[in-house]
Amino acid sequence: MNQQTTPYLCHIFVCTNVREKNPDNPGCGTKDSGELKSIIKQEISERGWKGKVRVSTTGCMGLCGSGPNVLLHPQGIHYAGVTRSSLGTILETVSELIAASNS
Repeated sequence: MNQQTTPYLCHIFVCTNVREKNPDNPGCGTKDSGELKSIIKQEISERGWKGKVRVSTTGCMGLCGSGPNVLLHPQGIHYAGVTRSSLGTILETVSELIAASNS
């Protein structure tokens, strides 16, 4: 094993978990989180942030009732109830992180 620091300035985790046996709280994957992840990935690519920012799917974060959930790591910033219209706020936060790292 080789321990090292993350090579990314920001790693964006998007929960796409589906809780098939829990119809009262079915999980983020039933709330268009897969589409949200695709949009985020496209934006990262278009902004030229590949290599600095990584977007990954994650399983349950334990916050299904407030999803879709997105987590920025290692910043520890959690967004709940994410929609297409709130992606601009998330991307602006990432933009500020990148700008601060270039200062």
